[in-house]
Amino acid sequence: MGRSLQVGFVFFAIFVAGIVTGGFLTLRRAKHIQEQAQKNAQQQAAIPPMGPFVMRQMLGQLDLAHDQRKASNRILFEGAETLRVLHREVDFALDRMQDDVDKILTPDQRTKLGKLKDEQRAKLQEQREAVQNFLKQRRKDEAAQASPAAPASGGNEQPPQPAAATQTQPAPAPVATSTQPAVAPMQPTPAH
Repeated sequence: MGRSLQVGFVFFAIFVAGIVTGGFLTLRRAKHIQEQAQKNAQQQAAIPPMGPFVMRQMLGQLDLAHDQRKASNRILFEGAETLRVLHREVDFALDRMQDDVDKILTPDQRTKLGKLKDEQRAKLQEQREAVQNFLKQRRKDEAAQASPAAPASGGNEQPPQPAAATQTQPAPAPVATSTQPAVAPMQPTPAH
């Protein structure tokens, strides 16, 4: 009976080792999948959405025919109107959510939440300013490159340094609100 007990114990030990190894490998794989999902989400968040304003700027660089320009203006105007309506709906939903959350919080928790919101607003404002500074610098750099009379520097010219904003992730492009004008029609490009 001692021999069969030993064999049973060995099989049990192998079984437990398999469970432990399988659990460890499963946890490792789950952690890897979660890290990949976070990485993908961060990469997607870094790409700003192409709103009507950005799309209009890009379309302005194409040699669109009159009919295409007319159709694109209509599409962009309708898109801006849709975004305006959606923006109002999102604002309403966020306000309602905040009201519901406030109902379940204690006064101290509401105060702390208010401070956290203020901190978040400050971070978002910093990101917006960084993006604006980056865009201003990029426009200056593009204008300097487009300038036909570049100063002769004797070969000691330093390449333009990227703005500090490149180190931060850009904030999502602002959605047009009712105080912002609708998408302006594209100006006809001169024929070459």
